[in-house]
Amino acid sequence: MIHEYALDPAVLASWASNRRDYAEFLREYGIGTPRLISSFPRKKATKLRSYLLSKCPINRQSLASQRYEEMVQKIVESVIVREVDDVELAEWQEKVVLENNRVSFDVILLITEIQEENAVTLETMYSQGSIWNHPNQINVSRTNKDLLNAVMNLVRLSTERIVIIDPYGWTDEAISFIQFMLQSININRVSGGLPTVTLFYKEKRGGSGRGSPSASHVKQAVTQGLAPELSDLKLEVIELSETCNTDVFHNRYVLTEHGGVGIGHGIGVSGNGIQTDEIYLVTGDIYRKKWNQFIEKNCFQLISAA
Repeated sequence: MIHEYALDPAVLASWASNRRDYAEFLREYGIGTPRLISSFPRKKATKLRSYLLSKCPINRQSLASQRYEEMVQKIVESVIVREVDDVELAEWQEKVVLENNRVSFDVILLITEIQEENAVTLETMYSQGSIWNHPNQINVSRTNKDLLNAVMNLVRLSTERIVIIDPYGWTDEAISFIQFMLQSININRVSGGLPTVTLFYKEKRGGSGRGSPSASHVKQAVTQGLAPELSDLKLEVIELSETCNTDVFHNRYVLTEHGGVGIGHGIGVSGNGIQTDEIYLVTGDIYRKKWNQFIEKNCFQLISAA
């Protein structure tokens, strides 16, 4: 539900010259939106920043220049890192076609039309049926395949961390989905190296049915049967508990450095294609709240970890 955009610097300059387009960029791109900008034609956020600033409007004191610099800063805060050759061998339009043929972007957004099916211009981006339009919520069948399809871009575009938050992430059904997801983590990746994968689940003790196993037991169950090429994958499993001084641990999410989605029933899918679930893109505020609760501060009581 997130999409990698190759952005022509000329588009950014055009938006900077118009207050409405500038406001739309701040609203429609970045964390909490379906649209994130690729580091293309650079392979690091810092190098992309320098590259884009070199295209800044000439009058650095102008309002357009100030807007441009602010948009560049917003881009690099959530950029999708793509391993590309930094050497300038072609014009942007020529190079984007070559890179798109290697591993395709979701959308190429530029000023001048090119003959690529995933390319749109400022004139065509709002057309009916345009690939610029993305839903913020979708309905999927409760199968491993359909759930993975919904979060696949979060998985394949992440280079830092994939965070799974599900109070019932310890169940057999949840473990089955995590294994299914990890087996597909190398498909169409745009950058080398694998992100750290962290699972948070909630302690269950007493009541009917079996209780939650330890984090080490869950980790062992997840890693059993994974392909040899995933031997370097770093997997963390953490069991938490609510206290009277914490928020509730109830909702289910998949988060990465690029944003996240909420999953109604969670990752423990039934495998029944008739049953469905709703997946929704979380807003920037909710994303930051959950990242802070589970990653930055860990606002719950730690029960076990592996």
